[in-house]
Amino acid sequence: MKIAVIGGGLAGLCAAWLLSPRHRVTLLERHARPGFVASSVAVDGSAGAPRVDVPLRVFYPGYYPTLVRLYQALGVASEPVSYAATFCGADGRAYFRWRILGMGAQAWPYVLPQDLLTSRARRIAAGALAFRGLARLALARDELNGLSLGDFVTRHGLAPAFVDGLLLPTWATIATCTHADALAYPAAVVAGYLAAGVAHQSVRRAVLGADEVAARLVAGITRVQCGAEVQALRADDCGVQVRQADGQDEAFDHVVLATQAHQALALWQGAPPAEAAALAAFRHRALEVVMHRDAALMPRQRGDWSAVNARVLPGLDSPEATIWVNAVQPGLRDAADVFQTVQPQREPRADRVISRARFERPLVDAASQRALATLQRLRAKPGRRVWLCGSYAEAGVPLLESAVRSAHAVAAAIDAAAGL
Repeated sequence: MKIAVIGGGLAGLCAAWLLSPRHRVTLLERHARPGFVASSVAVDGSAGAPRVDVPLRVFYPGYYPTLVRLYQALGVASEPVSYAATFCGADGRAYFRWRILGMGAQAWPYVLPQDLLTSRARRIAAGALAFRGLARLALARDELNGLSLGDFVTRHGLAPAFVDGLLLPTWATIATCTHADALAYPAAVVAGYLAAGVAHQSVRRAVLGADEVAARLVAGITRVQCGAEVQALRADDCGVQVRQADGQDEAFDHVVLATQAHQALALWQGAPPAEAAALAAFRHRALEVVMHRDAALMPRQRGDWSAVNARVLPGLDSPEATIWVNAVQPGLRDAADVFQTVQPQREPRADRVISRARFERPLVDAASQRALATLQRLRAKPGRRVWLCGSYAEAGVPLLESAVRSAHAVAAAIDAAAGL
C-alpha cells in the first residue's frame, strides 16, 4: 500500500521504518532535517564537531524497554551517563543535591552527610523516602486510580519542604511542565515511572546521539521528503488526499499523523466528531531550550555543579533546569563548558548563546487519559484510513518510549488492515 507518514519525530520515523519493508512509505517532514534531530547542534559550529541533542535524549532501560529494543534492532550503542542533580534557590546556593553511585547497568542516587547539614535538606530527604515507600505500596494495592499527584500529596500530608523543594521541580523537569501541571498528573503515572527501576538504574544515551538513530531509521524508509509543508488532509472510502503548501494533492491509501494532537486536529479536515473531540482534549505546554556557555545560570559554587541543576523559586511556576552537557556527553568532557537550559527564567549573555529551540510537550491529566482511551477504542474501528501516532497516543509519560510504542501499535494496525 501507499502510505504517508506526516512528521519526522521519533514516532513518525519509527512508524515509517516499521512499515517500509511491506509498503511504499513517504515520510513528510516540514523541517530541513527529520524533526527528531532538527534542533541538534554542533557545539563549536564546525563540521565534524560533537553534536548535542536538543533536547537531550536520555533513557532508563526499565521504563523504556521498547526504545531499548529499537536501538538494539538498529545497532545503536548506548552508554551510561551521570544524572546527579543539584537544587538551588534564587541566590544560586545549593539547598539539596543527590549524587550517583555506580555507572554500569546499576546506579543509585545518594546524599552525602555534609549535604544534610540543614534542617531543610533533612526534611526533603525524609520526604523523598516516605513518598517512595507510599507510592510503591499504593501502586501495588491499585489505590491510585482517579488520583492526581496533588491528591496523593494532600492525602498523605507530605512535607511542603519535600513537595515544593524536590518533588514538583523534579517531576516538572522530567515531564517538562509547570508545577501546576505536575500536580495534575495522574498519581499512577508518576508511581509507575518510579517503580520501573529509575531509582537504581543508570541513565543512558545513544553513544553517537540522536543523529545516528535518525540516520539509521531514515536509511530504512522508502522515501523521505524534508521541507514538506503539509496543509491539510481529507479521507474518504477510497483513500486520503494530502495537500502540501504548493497546492498539489497526492493520494495515499493510509496516512499516519505523527504530530502533536492539536496539530493533527488542525490538519485533518472532516475528522469524525468523536475523534476530533478527543484530540481537542489534549493540552500542551510550550517549551524553550537554550544552548549556551554562560556559567551564570549554574549554581554559584562550581563544587555544587551537577549534571542537572534546577533553580527553584517560590514565585515561579516551573523550575529552570540547566544541564551541564559536558557531564552527560563523554565526548565533551574535556571541552569548554557548555550548557543546555530548559524553561529558562533568566537570559544567558547574548554572546554566549549557541542556539534556541522551541517545542510543545503534551500534558497528562484526567482529561487526557479519558481522551486517550477514546482514541485507542476508535483505532480498532474497521475501514479507517487516518492513524494517530505520537508520545501522547500511548499510556504513561509522553517520552521516547511512548512514541515508539505508538509507532508499533499503528504499524501493526495498518498491517492488519492490509491483511498482513
